Amino acid sequence: MIGLQLSTSQILLISGTIFAWFFYKAYIKPKRCLKNLGIRGPPPKPILGNLLDCKPALQHIAQIERQEKYGYVYGTLFFSIPTIWIGDVDILKSVLIKDFPNFTNHFGIASNLEPFNKALLELKDSDWKRVRTILVPTFSVSQIKENFSFVDKAGEGIVALLLKAEKEGDSIDLRKVCGNFSMEILLATAAGMEFESKEQEKKLTAAASQVSSGAAGLMQLLLLFATPLFRILEPLSGGQFMNSLHYLTDTCRKVIKERREKMAAGIACRRDLMQQMIEAGDSDKLDDNEVVAQAVIFLVGGYETTANTLAFATYLLATNPEVQNRLYNEIKTKLSDADPLDYDRVADLPYLEMVILETLRIYPPAFRLTRACKNNTTIDGHQISKEAMIAVPVYAIHHDPKLWPNPEQFIPERFAPEEKSKRAACAYLPFGMGPRNCLGMKFALLKIKLALVKVLQSVELTVTEKTDVPLPIKCGITMAPANGVHLGCKRR
Repeated sequence: MIGLQLSTSQILLISGTIFAWFFYKAYIKPKRCLKNLGIRGPPPKPILGNLLDCKPALQHIAQIERQEKYGYVYGTLFFSIPTIWIGDVDILKSVLIKDFPNFTNHFGIASNLEPFNKALLELKDSDWKRVRTILVPTFSVSQIKENFSFVDKAGEGIVALLLKAEKEGDSIDLRKVCGNFSMEILLATAAGMEFESKEQEKKLTAAASQVSSGAAGLMQLLLLFATPLFRILEPLSGGQFMNSLHYLTDTCRKVIKERREKMAAGIACRRDLMQQMIEAGDSDKLDDNEVVAQAVIFLVGGYETTANTLAFATYLLATNPEVQNRLYNEIKTKLSDADPLDYDRVADLPYLEMVILETLRIYPPAFRLTRACKNNTTIDGHQISKEAMIAVPVYAIHHDPKLWPNPEQFIPERFAPEEKSKRAACAYLPFGMGPRNCLGMKFALLKIKLALVKVLQSVELTVTEKTDVPLPIKCGITMAPANGVHLGCKRR
């Protein structure tokens, strides 16, 4: 057999051709896609696109600056993916509601990573519809009420920590406290975990926190876009994401197996979200891999969003004492300390809901959304290509002075019924909008409401010398306080 020998010039020619092809596909073609659509935007760089235009932690600021410079529809490159940012609420109404069949799916970024590839966020079309239909009853009011005791118990933990700090005269990091609260609820309900020991609880909490926080820097990019390479490099770099994810999924599988054995033996299982998913899956053919995927995504997605929203709410109440006093008076008037809390009593606090909704406007945990376009279309004169990712700048929309006068001010009255009726449907998007909105919205609001009720019944939140005013925030997977939320408290 005669080996093929290439000259140096031939090798250089082949190498140059490969590079030119790659450069065209990864940079010229996606850049030309946006240009052909008539969409302006900041000039991208090869390979990374517009990723380095701003610090990763300041993506929310970039949303506002780009929208001011390029308008409500503009384009960027996310690596080699042409991205159309849409901040026009009328166009968004078409994307998220009217023309939903053409924008049914999220733009998938974890399709190669188990168990996330079977989670509701990543599923597409008929698979998404099937699983969502199965899960909807799990998050009905009646089912959420069955989980109220888990939330109530975790709320007592927050109060105990605040009273301890008050007694010792210390400020306390509410972000850390709220994180413990959120994790305790989610491990008990979504993952169905009953701890055998404090050591097991600590290990599970650490694993869940590691997965929720995600990888950092370059490793986060590899996790999303080069998963096989991430699996190899992450352990070598000392990361614990994959080990923690495997530990969580294995534990969830163990819980499911134990629950099924109990059900077969006629032994009653506690009525948490995990049990409801198992039973719903049995009725509608949801397999164990899909149950594990939903449990993990509820755990990962719910931990950061609940903890951060609750921490932001405590900060806003401490720095706006007149709002805190009005909310405390509502709680004191409607809820007697002698009466136990329940779902209906907590739900019947309109000003509390206004406070939370305004918190989510100022600090939306999901500060951007994505959609994929199935077919080329035109909406209000704007061409949208099926090759592009649709991105929704939630933070910029929530801080648009044309939609929200004085957007940086904390004004819960924006969400009084008469004010809400005046606004465009897509001006407020903390839970998304349309058929693909957040399934766990009611459960998330319950957790935050109950925690705030318990906190304000026990203490007054105050600003201390350790409190950052204004509060620095950072953007990663979600929006979070950059340095925690350090507050003081006075016993009621």
